[in-house]
Amino acid sequence: MSRHKNRNPRPVVAIVASAALLMSVAAYANEACLLTPQQLQTLTGRTFAEGQASRNPGDGSPLCHYAEQTNPQRKLTIGVSSTNAKQQFDSRLRMLQMGGKSIELEGVGDRAYYNGTAAGVLAGSKLIAISNLRRASDPKIESDKVIAALRAALQKQ
Repeated sequence: MSRHKNRNPRPVVAIVASAALLMSVAAYANEACLLTPQQLQTLTGRTFAEGQASRNPGDGSPLCHYAEQTNPQRKLTIGVSSTNAKQQFDSRLRMLQMGGKSIELEGVGDRAYYNGTAAGVLAGSKLIAISNLRRASDPKIESDKVIAALRAALQKQ
């Protein structure tokens, strides 16, 4: 007779379940935290803390908030959506475009935009959107830096 016949399997099940939960939390945290604080500093000229993952309360899509180190209430946010991505992209493009000047970017994803404060890229069935890139009083961010950041975010997907 085996010495382990009367062992309770529950602790093993609990350990396996805990490990699975930790792996899913780690994956969840990485879904929208697509850029490092260093990449954001290169993009904006400002310093940021590590990204904090959350979910959009409306549709559950992943978000990542990066607090500015000199002003922690000011946050840059990256959102990733795979629900109606093309429709969301088109809606944001219409909403953000002011006047007759195009805000579409070339050379990244299927389509992309940058209006000076927000950027986004559509790639297949995913939309990656970056909001609060800068305030109107901040120095302008050149579109080539935005394209590089959007490409880097796409590579992490």
